[in-house]
Amino acid sequence: MILCFISCQTKIAVIKLNDKYGLINAKGKIIVEPKWDYILGESEGFYPVELDSVWGYIDRKGKVIIEPQYWDADFFYEGYACVGNSDEKFGFIDKKGDTIIPFKYDESFGGFSKGLADVTLNDSCGYIDKKGQIVIPFQYETCYPFLSDLAVVWTFDDELLLIDKKGQTFEYVEEEYRDKRLWSINTYPGAFKTENGRGRLNAKGDTIIPPNYLSTGNLSDGMYIVQAKNKKWGAYDEKGNLVIKPRFDDLWHFYEGVANFSLNEKYGFINKTGDIVIDPRFDYASQFNNGLAYVELEGKAGFIDKNGDVIIPIIYEPYRMTQFK
Repeated sequence: MILCFISCQTKIAVIKLNDKYGLINAKGKIIVEPKWDYILGESEGFYPVELDSVWGYIDRKGKVIIEPQYWDADFFYEGYACVGNSDEKFGFIDKKGDTIIPFKYDESFGGFSKGLADVTLNDSCGYIDKKGQIVIPFQYETCYPFLSDLAVVWTFDDELLLIDKKGQTFEYVEEEYRDKRLWSINTYPGAFKTENGRGRLNAKGDTIIPPNYLSTGNLSDGMYIVQAKNKKWGAYDEKGNLVIKPRFDDLWHFYEGVANFSLNEKYGFINKTGDIVIDPRFDYASQFNNGLAYVELEGKAGFIDKNGDVIIPIIYEPYRMTQFK
């Protein structure tokens, strides 16, 4: 019980009230009064916050760590955040608010990942390290973050290439790189299409979902969601069994053993055998995260647990990006 209490107390979500944003814990206690014009989600213990059109950062207790002063601000990645100044130029700061990389870039798509950050200058992009040194020259039209030892870039000749951290480029060959984590590529592993419809292959290349569907979702929590040709949704398990026949108007990916669905414009939740565990009585419902799910009813928002009980009163203004982290 003590461990559960401590764990629950550390989970925090963004709330909106009277058009202002604050933070609340999983017990319903407001940690930060709704006073900010906007709060983005948490990353590395920090929340980007906006007040009077400038951005700064607060911690999980609501303490202002970096005073609002920036024209724009992103999440912290690997200890650094990309921020913009009043001249609409971007640089990088550390968690003390010290400027580590000067404000001279036009854009950064994803911040630091695997030690490098993609940045754009004069319509060309490349990559810099955490000292601000140019590692890969500015010669590409589009640069995506390194999610592995390789990243995706597009040339000005509209050619897609893979690039390593030394700047060496490679042609993308699906059979060779299909299991590599790559931004904007390999986002639908095993997906294939025939004249009859869409299906899925497993990691061994075996057909796990026959190509009979309008749409198939990625494997999530051991389940694939599918949309039949009558536009109803169901789900397969990872062994290729159709365990939930398509009957829902919409169905989202499974998380924490359940999935949110809609039927007749109301939202509820099912388990992995398709049994309805929370009746469709909400106007909207998001997926469960850390045991709680965001719901809306009659224009207000709150959170429920897996029994369907309201844990955070449905009294707040809708903000569908929120979740307990």
